[in-house]
Amino acid sequence: MIESNKICYIFDVDGTLTEPRQKILKENKNMFIHWAQNKQCFISTGSDFSKVKEQLEQEVLNCFKLIYCCMGNEARKPNGTITRRNSFIVPTDLNLDLENFLNNSKFKNRTGRHFEMRTGMLNFSVVGRNANPEERSDYNNWDNINNERVKMVSFINEKYVDLEASIGGSISIDIIQKGCDKGQVVHHLQGLGAEKIVFVGDRCFPGGNDYGIIRELKNTDIAFEWYNVSGPNDTFKLVKENRVFSEVINAKIL
Repeated sequence: MIESNKICYIFDVDGTLTEPRQKILKENKNMFIHWAQNKQCFISTGSDFSKVKEQLEQEVLNCFKLIYCCMGNEARKPNGTITRRNSFIVPTDLNLDLENFLNNSKFKNRTGRHFEMRTGMLNFSVVGRNANPEERSDYNNWDNINNERVKMVSFINEKYVDLEASIGGSISIDIIQKGCDKGQVVHHLQGLGAEKIVFVGDRCFPGGNDYGIIRELKNTDIAFEWYNVSGPNDTFKLVKENRVFSEVINAKIL
């Protein structure tokens, strides 16, 4: 399935191909479908498959060879067929700690669905996953000042040596078993024969949920490039200009 002499292009979704939890713009959709012809494209996202399908629609999903959902803990074909999946049991103490975060947060708006189990991971949000775009923006702006999610991630990573927490999307944190972050996507593709990888994401920094891919790319002998974008406008500027996606890759950080 993987052509070793061709580049594997991996894209995050929220904040990369779309705005968080929003559908891909029509002009971006058409541009991507045209660009992706005869290319090997993959998705790596913290979201589950139902959200990815809602945001990108089937016509775009058909451009990808595999869709790695839930931090890479689940892989699906574009038609939804599951090809691999991991499990995750939430420790009782962690549930209690997250409840304390929820009860003690100074951000008072609550929209419900604060805990969301996904394949191989737990997604936790103080404002709640029922938040509408305006409520998401309110929380994200507040969190950028108060660093609530940074503090939660730091606490969990210090207390639970077998777990890893990272900032995901605009309103939540992702919690996984150590070693089961997006970095596993790199090794899975390498096992399928990948020799060249380009990754585009919006949280490629330590503590962000895209960082695992960057970490593991540096730990392999795969030729690679990676780009930390600030939103879909950046991503589709790269796609439109086609300037980063050459057939000759040198390890490069922008």
